[in-house]
Amino acid sequence: MFMDDKNEPLISYYLYNRGADNRPDRARMKRILARAIRHELTDRQRDCLTRYYLEGMQMTEIARSLDLSKSTVSRHIAAATRKLRRIASYYERTTE
Repeated sequence: MFMDDKNEPLISYYLYNRGADNRPDRARMKRILARAIRHELTDRQRDCLTRYYLEGMQMTEIARSLDLSKSTVSRHIAAATRKLRRIASYYERTTE
């Protein structure tokens, strides 16, 4: 399953939820993360991340379904998360 208009708000919300008192900032960050997920991650990173966080699949299940090792799935998820954190961090610093 790849990132699409249906699940992009869910994953960006999951990755960036800081509380209700900063709704405009959260909305902006969700848009930034959704765009980053769509354009900055590889297809494999996006697929692993989506299956793990949105579909709730275990890494072993993802590995089996994609014919990869669990270690490879773990590395894809970790790399995607690092990249999204770096992007979020950049936008946090530029707005402060």
